[in-house]
Amino acid sequence: MRTEVANRLVMTRALVSARRHPGTPDSYAWVWAFPMRDGKFRISTVEIPKLIVDEDACFGEEDIERVHVATVETVEEVDMVVRNLGVDPETLDAPWKNDFPL
Repeated sequence: MRTEVANRLVMTRALVSARRHPGTPDSYAWVWAFPMRDGKFRISTVEIPKLIVDEDACFGEEDIERVHVATVETVEEVDMVVRNLGVDPETLDAPWKNDFPL
């Protein structure tokens, strides 16, 4: 993970995300890491149908497939979990840089 991304997680306590391969060809997918209040990091995956994203349509929680993958204590563990999901931790970044749906 790049230093500025690690700082975003640890210093500013803000989430980071990266694109990943979707489980179905008609979806877009991301992995994200979120700093929790207790100092740990939650890592999850998100998939949203392409049609909703491409049409810039409003969507709700029922349209999002969200899977909690792990809760870890260190940035190094975030890297390991992200890598195990098939994503290069170097691609983690601020969510607006990879169209992560906030």
